[in-house]
Amino acid sequence: MIPYPAHIPSRPFQYRVLVYAVAACAFTTGIAALLLRVFDLSNVVMVFLLTVMLVALRWGRAAGALAAVVAVASFDFFFVPPVWSFHVSDTQYLFTFLLMLVVALITGQLAARLRAEAVGAAAGERRANALATVATDLSVAVQDEDIARICDTRIGPLLDGKVTLLLPGRDERMPSSGHGDTGIAQWVLEEGLPAGRGTETLPANSATYLPLTTPLRTRGVLMLERGAAQPLDAEQLGLLRAFQSLLALAIERVHFVEVAHETQLRVEGERLRNALLSAVSHDMRTPLTAIRGMAGMLGESEVAQAIVNQADRMQRQVTNLLDAARLQSEGVRLDLQWHALDELVGSALAATPLGARQVVVDIPAELPLVELDATLFEHVLVNLFDNATKYTPGDATLYIRAGHAGSKLRLRVEDDGPGFPPGIDIQALFAEFARGTRESAVPGVGLGLSLSRRIVEAHGGSISASRREPHGACFDILLAAGEPPAVDLEDPA
Repeated sequence: MIPYPAHIPSRPFQYRVLVYAVAACAFTTGIAALLLRVFDLSNVVMVFLLTVMLVALRWGRAAGALAAVVAVASFDFFFVPPVWSFHVSDTQYLFTFLLMLVVALITGQLAARLRAEAVGAAAGERRANALATVATDLSVAVQDEDIARICDTRIGPLLDGKVTLLLPGRDERMPSSGHGDTGIAQWVLEEGLPAGRGTETLPANSATYLPLTTPLRTRGVLMLERGAAQPLDAEQLGLLRAFQSLLALAIERVHFVEVAHETQLRVEGERLRNALLSAVSHDMRTPLTAIRGMAGMLGESEVAQAIVNQADRMQRQVTNLLDAARLQSEGVRLDLQWHALDELVGSALAATPLGARQVVVDIPAELPLVELDATLFEHVLVNLFDNATKYTPGDATLYIRAGHAGSKLRLRVEDDGPGFPPGIDIQALFAEFARGTRESAVPGVGLGLSLSRRIVEAHGGSISASRREPHGACFDILLAAGEPPAVDLEDPA
């Protein structure tokens, strides 16, 4: 994650603390003058050392060093004979001054270091408490709105500004929400780099835009607006970096929670739909069988034959519904055997009422056997032939061709009917319940091609559709050629 900014800003030095140090030494000089009435000069020195230590603890190293120098100078000027002068009558006092200065400096620096460590520990505790509070709030957030509210109410005050969460829509574009510059936010989202105030990109902007990056992608943008011209201090910068990571992970968690919820709803919907399809299909089989049986009792009349044909067609639709429910719940289970392709085509043609349509079959005799589940693959062919009868006129011609296509076998089913409606996505017809025309007098529920694709793909093949020139529809099935077993021929008697 890109830090913001690239360096940690240091707090400006407060020169007034030096004035406080001098004032403390002046006050100590007055106290020492009073103590000299009771104690010796050697005891008064300890008061100056105490002052140096207290100044360093309160105002830091620089103030402590200045206090050490001023304390030694005050001790010399006001208390060492001759007083009111820096002249030293006894050279032994020079050693006293030097020793006093060294002790004062060391004591002051140790006290300043102790103060710095205490301040750092307090800042670390505050940062840890703030992070723990925000992390707790984010852990129970279940919507993006919850995270946005945490940014506004929790994170913003900690950074002395206003923090706004900007999230893209489903098209990965930043919406015009009225917060910040949409163009800058979009650039940060796409590039994964910070921009705006305090960065190298558009530093004159009034707000800072930070990417919320996860290992997968950039999930959103964090916008920080601060009224003060002073940059973030080291503590706030550490918090900001931690908040970036926490917010990015929280947004990603919420995203996957929504995905899991939608998936669960979809699975429950599929289960309910399959149960409904199975129940309805089973209930429809009995009356269909009765209708077909009673139609057969009417003889060979045209009306009876029409009833039989419609009952057979309805039976195929019911079979498609049952197969869809079964394949959805149990998957495709294949009973693979070696079969001749022309025999499967002939069996499927016999099971499909083609009426007066012409059928042209071109399957070479030398075509090898194919390893298939005969029942399921015949179901694929019946669906294709049934589509041809539903969407072509009664005098149309159906072409069935087979041959080699590289290392695979190709089976092509064509017709010279009107073909697919213009302006539709042909491959989308293989989706469940998809039809070329939503409102059509042609019977069907849009399951035949979907089942056909699942069965063909379970065989390791593929099926596709295209427009036939100059008109008509074409379906291509590609299957693995395989190595058929050798057939032992019996010797003639």
